[in-house]
Amino acid sequence: MHLILFILLPSILLVLLKKLPIIFFHGRTKNTKQLPPGPWKLPFLGSIHQLLTREQTHHRFHRLSKQYGDLFCIKLGGVDFVVASSPYSARAVLNTQDHVLASRPTLLAVEVIGYNSGGIGFSPYGQYWRQLRKICTQELLSCRKVKALGFIRYEEGERLVEKIGSAGGAPVNLTEMFMAVSNMQITKTAFGKECSGSRGRFLSAMKETLKLLPMLRVADLFPSISFLISCLDGSSFQMKRLRREMDAVLDEIIEEHVMRGEDGGEMEEDLVDVLLRIQRKGELQVPLTMDNVKAVILDMLVAATETTSNTMCWVMSELMRHPNIMSKTQLEIREVFRGKTRLELHYLHLVIKETLRIHPPLPLLLPRTCNEATKLLGFHIPAKARVVVNVWAIGRDPMIWKDPESFWPERFEENSCDFKGNNYEYIPFGSGRRVCPGMTFAMAGMELFLGLLLNHFDWKIPPSNGGLEELNMEEEFDGTARRKKDLCLIAVPHEILG
Repeated sequence: MHLILFILLPSILLVLLKKLPIIFFHGRTKNTKQLPPGPWKLPFLGSIHQLLTREQTHHRFHRLSKQYGDLFCIKLGGVDFVVASSPYSARAVLNTQDHVLASRPTLLAVEVIGYNSGGIGFSPYGQYWRQLRKICTQELLSCRKVKALGFIRYEEGERLVEKIGSAGGAPVNLTEMFMAVSNMQITKTAFGKECSGSRGRFLSAMKETLKLLPMLRVADLFPSISFLISCLDGSSFQMKRLRREMDAVLDEIIEEHVMRGEDGGEMEEDLVDVLLRIQRKGELQVPLTMDNVKAVILDMLVAATETTSNTMCWVMSELMRHPNIMSKTQLEIREVFRGKTRLELHYLHLVIKETLRIHPPLPLLLPRTCNEATKLLGFHIPAKARVVVNVWAIGRDPMIWKDPESFWPERFEENSCDFKGNNYEYIPFGSGRRVCPGMTFAMAGMELFLGLLLNHFDWKIPPSNGGLEELNMEEEFDGTARRKKDLCLIAVPHEILG
């Protein structure tokens, strides 16, 4: 963001210069409404200078919360951001004012690529969104459905083990493999088969799309001239190209499902079948268009691929840094897989929970907004302000967590909090109306894939990494938090005794 901002700054200033008299006029008008405290602002740019550092955005917001409080306001360009950084302020956003702050802001990339924000993640709060959520939670993401689709996870897990085993002692890129298996899992669940011809093109376009979706894109910070900025930085043309590529693939997939439905074959419905069936019936208050169907499919694929694969990478990274925890995890897994104990990966579950605390998939929950001004903890929140919860900061708060920087899965042995959104000190999947509907689906896949890899292989860091202390743990944030460098490890087949 920093480089793009410097390049575009002259153009932004020229356009906004015309508004100088208006800004000075408003600057002389006393504002009697008390906003949450925050850093000082520059004309036009707000407090963007606060983010022109090497720090990741959620780290910077955490430091600002130490200075201005656990609910602060920072003006970035033309947009007010209100940041909640404690369980108390998170509860106010996600529970007390959940009904007021249940909508999403309009982001340019989501509008262009995501069929006018037609997916579950960014569609405005209302009847249309409620319909989509009900369809997905009942038809795809319910506990019953997740359990019924276990055979897909097992198939893909066995393929993953086979592919890693064929490396013959050479380093394997787990970042790429986790991305592929996560995508394949949701692809088969949504499409009913691999769609191998389309999948490669779709996955390539999706990787590009993910780079265009950060919450703090420069164009989205200046809504009145966002289109101009996107033309100047070239992203407008890139977004339109990706939209065409995604659209072509989705058209192929939908056409295959329409033809299959006309054949009248007895096959279990997948997500596309469900959406087409509901669309044909036409019984919804807000009818589904074909673009709506595509938006839901795209939304599900992007959400289920990126966050799941990133979390598995962080789990393996932390286990490599903590050999004792790795040994304890593998011992449990191997006993379970050999049938020597109950069929429950209890400790692995704790390891994943601890990873989600330290490395939440979305360090800053997707922004919420309100169409009208409201109040939050006694402060005035302007209409169209973007309200975000810094989950990363909450997960590392020493007032909540003992020794928060340490990776210690056992902390959850006596801590009854879960990740379903009821405990505001631990909300890796969010909370309230906009809580992630796919948490059960994600956990089922992660536990199986990690369980298989830790059962079948022992793991070593390649010699080129210089040893254990050199395992790079830097993160890269662009909406999600991924490893900055791919995780490459050597898999040593483990002799599985009867």
